[in-house]
Amino acid sequence: MVNINLAYTAPINPPGASPVLTPAQVWTGLQYKVRRAEKFVPVITHCEVLSEENAPSSSSSASSGSDNTNKTHTITRLATFRAGAGPKGGGTVKEVCKLHPPCRIDFVQEDGTTIGNYVSRGPEGELMMTYVFEWRVEGVEEGGERERELEGEFAKMAKLAVEGSIETIRKIVRGEIEMD
Repeated sequence: MVNINLAYTAPINPPGASPVLTPAQVWTGLQYKVRRAEKFVPVITHCEVLSEENAPSSSSSASSGSDNTNKTHTITRLATFRAGAGPKGGGTVKEVCKLHPPCRIDFVQEDGTTIGNYVSRGPEGELMMTYVFEWRVEGVEEGGERERELEGEFAKMAKLAVEGSIETIRKIVRGEIEMD
């Protein structure tokens, strides 16, 4: 087994982007992505939510009441990847998705593969989106040719996922995609 670690970052509002997205709009879009990943990530064909739960985050207090901003929201889902794509080369994987408002979502698959979606700010205050991946791949020799091939494939997939997510959020804000 080999672990392939990589990350991809893109500006959320590059010059000329319209509309300019706010942090709240981006967070709303990422929350929706957990439920409807197929609208955001081209290699995912279907997404089914199995369960949900809210838990206070470590920074919340008893006085936070029903304010959902201080809660970690956990969603367990099944994500189906198109044949030949995704961490297993296609098929369905179970993921536990932990939403940490307002800037981080962690996805953990049953084999330990993890994906993080992060919204941050660059040196000039610009919004950035980064996806960090740790893919665990069975049957691949560390340092071998197949590992290098997978690194290239996964790097392309990471770029598509980040840029596709930003564009989908922008389409939602423009009213071109309806959140259902």
